[in-house]
Amino acid sequence: MATRGWSTVALRSKHVFREGAIVLRILRGEISMCEASRKHGVSYKTLLAWRDRFLKGGEAAFKGKGPDAQVRALENENKQLKEALAEMALRVEVLKNSAAWVGEL
Repeated sequence: MATRGWSTVALRSKHVFREGAIVLRILRGEISMCEASRKHGVSYKTLLAWRDRFLKGGEAAFKGKGPDAQVRALENENKQLKEALAEMALRVEVLKNSAAWVGEL
């Protein structure tokens, strides 16, 4: 659902940035939860949920479960798939050569 030239992804990204900025201001002590709630028209409970989600993301990064860990896991899987593909290509080549050798008999 795009509005005024904004894609859904861009709108969501803009919203997430806004949430993060509000949470950072709260965590830095620049604004209280009550002030943020009134100023931004967001319920206190929603702000608590944003804060908790924000802090869990940071915690996951320190535990090695964040985006870096996901990238490493994908790189590892990519390496394994490349090795499997190379092994299969080698097997195909060996089978071709052995079939040609049998055909010469």
